[in-house]
Amino acid sequence: MVRDPVERVISWYYYVRAPWYFVERKQAFPELPLPSPAWLRKDYETCVRTGDRECQYREGDERPDFAQLTEFFCGQDKKCTGFNTDYALQKAKENVERNYAVVGVLEDLNTTLTVLEHYVPRFFKGAKDHYWNEVQKFSKVNRNIYKPQVPQEVKEIVRKNFTREMEFYEFCRRRLYMQYAALKLPQQEDNCR
Repeated sequence: MVRDPVERVISWYYYVRAPWYFVERKQAFPELPLPSPAWLRKDYETCVRTGDRECQYREGDERPDFAQLTEFFCGQDKKCTGFNTDYALQKAKENVERNYAVVGVLEDLNTTLTVLEHYVPRFFKGAKDHYWNEVQKFSKVNRNIYKPQVPQEVKEIVRKNFTREMEFYEFCRRRLYMQYAALKLPQQEDNCR
C-alpha cells in the first residue's frame, strides 16, 4: 500500500508526538530521555514555515526518522538511501513492475480491495465486503486525535521537495487504476459505500 507522501510525513510528524508513543517507548527503553515540551508542542506548519531542520526535506539527505516510499520499494542497496533520489525512484518503479501483483493506494481502498480480490483471489476473495462489514467498525481505534489540520498552502510548500516521491505515488495510482480498468467490471460492482 502507498499513501500520499506529504500526508504520510505529516501523519508521522504527529504520531511521534502522540502521548501513547512516548509511554510505549519509555516502557520499552526506560533509559531514553523524554523529549522537551517545546518539541512536543511544535506544530507542523510552524516547523515548515520557520525552516526547522526536522521539516526540511532536501534531496539526497538520509532521513532515518521516516521511510520514503521510493526507498522502501527500491530495496536494500546503499544507492536506495537518500531522500527523493532519481536512482531510488527508477529502481522502485522497476521493482513494483517486476515483483508486485498489486500495489494499493490508501486513499482509494475500494479500488484497491477490488483489484486485490480479482488479481490475488486466493488471499483477498471477499476483502472489500469484510472491510466494510467488520474492519470499518474499528477504524477510529488508530486515529490520532492530536493531529490537527495542516493548511493546504503548507502541504504545497512541502510537496515541492517531494517531486520523485510524488511521481512514484502517482505511478502506483495510475498502475492500480489501469489494473482496475482492465477488469471491465459492471457498474454495480463499482459502487462505493
